[in-house]
Amino acid sequence: MTNTMQEPRPLILTIDDDDMVRLMLDDILSREGFEVLGAADGQAGLELFREHHPDLVLLDIMMPKMDGFICLETLRALSSSRLLPIVMLTGADDVESIHNSFGLGATDFITKPICWATLPYRLRYMMRASEALGNLAHSEATLYHAQKIAHLGNWNWDVNNDRMTCSKEALNVLGVAPESFHSHPFALFKTVHPSDVQSLRQALDRCTQQGRAFSLEARLLHADETVHIVHIQGEAEVQQGRVDKLHGTVQDITERRRIEDQVHHLSYFDPLTDLPNRTLFKEILRQAINYCDRHEVFLVGLFVSIDSFKRINETLGSTIGDRLLQMFTERLIGTLRDSDYMAVARDFELDFEIGDINMDITVSRLGNSEFSILLNYIQDTRDSAKVANRIFKEMTAPFEVDGNEIYLAVNIGIAVYPEDGKEVDAFIKNGEFAMNHAHELGPNSHQFFSKSLNVAAFRKLSMESSLHHAIERNELVLHYQPKIDLRCNQVVGMEALVRWQHPIFGLVSPAQFIPIAETSGLIGPIGHWILATACRQLRAWQLEGMPSLMISVNISAFQLRHKEFVRHVRDILNSTGLAADNLKLELTESTLMVDISDAMNILQEIRALGVGISIDDFGTGYSSLSYLKKLPISELKIDHSLVKDIPHSEDDKAVTSAIIALAKSLSLEVAAEGVENEQQAAFLCRNACDTVQGFYYSRPLPSDELGQFIHDYK
Repeated sequence: MTNTMQEPRPLILTIDDDDMVRLMLDDILSREGFEVLGAADGQAGLELFREHHPDLVLLDIMMPKMDGFICLETLRALSSSRLLPIVMLTGADDVESIHNSFGLGATDFITKPICWATLPYRLRYMMRASEALGNLAHSEATLYHAQKIAHLGNWNWDVNNDRMTCSKEALNVLGVAPESFHSHPFALFKTVHPSDVQSLRQALDRCTQQGRAFSLEARLLHADETVHIVHIQGEAEVQQGRVDKLHGTVQDITERRRIEDQVHHLSYFDPLTDLPNRTLFKEILRQAINYCDRHEVFLVGLFVSIDSFKRINETLGSTIGDRLLQMFTERLIGTLRDSDYMAVARDFELDFEIGDINMDITVSRLGNSEFSILLNYIQDTRDSAKVANRIFKEMTAPFEVDGNEIYLAVNIGIAVYPEDGKEVDAFIKNGEFAMNHAHELGPNSHQFFSKSLNVAAFRKLSMESSLHHAIERNELVLHYQPKIDLRCNQVVGMEALVRWQHPIFGLVSPAQFIPIAETSGLIGPIGHWILATACRQLRAWQLEGMPSLMISVNISAFQLRHKEFVRHVRDILNSTGLAADNLKLELTESTLMVDISDAMNILQEIRALGVGISIDDFGTGYSSLSYLKKLPISELKIDHSLVKDIPHSEDDKAVTSAIIALAKSLSLEVAAEGVENEQQAAFLCRNACDTVQGFYYSRPLPSDELGQFIHDYK
């Protein structure tokens, strides 16, 4: 298949008043592959030029109306003809015309009479040259725009003549005006910061004398007093063993450096509080440890966590949570600066660039609500406890955030170098172990690290690992504590309490493993197992002839918030055959108050099934009476902490009596737990408490012992 597409023929415009010349040019050039247009005068030629944009113009000088000089000048004034080849036709002896033609921008001239044989070759050569010049101009324009975008310019230095040339962008980067540049190497130094001039001179000297290429950064001071950072590169051109020229580039990297510094800062500093983050804290700690080793001193690390901060975020939102963290940081730093018990190390420096870090600030943010404090040069490790107590005291005042008055409690773990870890990671781990143990002790507690804590932590980790398999290995068991009706002194129910028969640790109480289950996400499946097993067991006792009793099961906040919780309860009742009025779910006040509106909807669905609901540990939380009236509950359960000091504590007696009266006024049943002696039972009976449970009657019993207890109880 032949290609029918043909290359367009070069278009030549001939402007000559001699009809014979135009005909000859048309005939000869057409046969040589050119397209030819002809005009008899300059005005007609200009019109054809504007319409057809020829590749070359043959222009006669001597013409009527408009001579060739005026036509040439007019053509060159057009932007589209800047590189257009324009060839003048003139007599061989007309030297003055040739001179004027070149002055007005002619590309070449052809003398008359024309040598027709060589004419096509000369025209093709001029068009190729014009194309090359066009490509060069395009390349230079592209290079210029690229350099402008990159803030990059080039320079050349002729060493022999001591003359320098700089591109336009190079002068722009250097901050040197073109009119003040006098082709001298001094241009490279004119705006360089005085502190950086010497290093640039040395680099240039080595390059000119030894041919060594160089690459360096320098600061520039521009006329507008702005400081710029530039990257200067140079290399030598060697001729016959001598350096003749230097070539190089200069690039403004101010913005790039600003972004790099910003990224660098974000890598080592917390963006919210601007404190050193965990990565930088580890570097600071590593240097501090090296200093302590050299000078045989010790340092103390305080690991601080805000108690229950997650609940604040969930309740008030992350915006308020972030502002609270910033305010906490400001108060914490102010507390430490005002402390008499700490001195900050200033004698060691970091091995790497970290920006303008103030070494006086030893506070770091390690995580969401976790901070660390390094106490250097502290004279007595007991002073660290004084610092902790000072922090507790300063944090007792509320934080005012967007109209919210928020009270914070903190927990502090304390680790001492070198006793509590000679390596950075070990020191941090032990400090955080101590912090977590302080959390278990309660709000505003501090705890020094000890090896026993480490053992406890590994035990906890081991228990958490084993807990993942406790259900499938049938290691969980339920014990049942009888509930006694004080009015008739009979067993009317029992509370199901989970125990873990660990293969190594033995029988583990829920106080030890339930917190682990909550933090590890296992409370959901464990809670479901407890509920299903308790219902199944009570139904089995009923089928064996046991009187109809009520079984109480504790429900966690995680279970209550699960979108399928009500369906789970319904399915368990259906699968076991247990009547709904034989089941009572116990929930703590704190569980209900996390999201009272959602909790209320779920409880109404549960009550609609016929299942009873009891508020456990009542009197220790913060329930509002207005909510209490709306909640679809059937029982209040008095916490054991209010019962244990009865009858000796008048306050506990008064509170307990008030709770019973409140329950009666709301037509609720009332139960009490933790009854351990006859005096407590008698007091509760006199005050019309409905049911009780506790060691005075029975400890929690395995399922095979409970039936005998009920049979024998009098």
